[in-house]
Amino acid sequence: MTRRALEDLSSDECFTLLGQETVGRLVYVDDLGPAAVPVDYALAGHGIVFRSEDGSKIRGLRGKRDVAFEIDHIDKASRSGWSVLVRGTSEEVEFEHLDELLRRIDGYLPLPWKKGMHKIWVVITPKTVTGRRLADFVFEPISVLIPGHFCAPFHHVGRPDVPEVG
Repeated sequence: MTRRALEDLSSDECFTLLGQETVGRLVYVDDLGPAAVPVDYALAGHGIVFRSEDGSKIRGLRGKRDVAFEIDHIDKASRSGWSVLVRGTSEEVEFEHLDELLRRIDGYLPLPWKKGMHKIWVVITPKTVTGRRLADFVFEPISVLIPGHFCAPFHHVGRPDVPEVG
């Protein structure tokens, strides 16, 4: 059976992918437990910047600086894709530092999709950045897929490049 192998992405590859996307998922813990919400973002160097209203997301971030941020791309047709996970700390940007932050943003400014006054700017500073991509197909005998069962004579069934036996 052919399946895809997972390939680790380098930090540079992860930041390249982060720079190509505009929407990711912010992961934090609030009073109800873990939450993951989509946010429109931009990069300022290696910092991830987003804007928000003063709502449940911001309340969940205040006092609990550890967060995660995730982006991914899945191609269902080719059964391929990649994901990047950033773990770090979040910090609200004070108004007097906003001009400095805006000069550091690469490309466009984050523009939230939801209507309202999104005047709270947040920066996620990465502690770790990891990524994985589904790589090229690899052949896996069926016996590997079914632990404890030896199916080696049948590992070729259904493969057009191996003739049927018997």
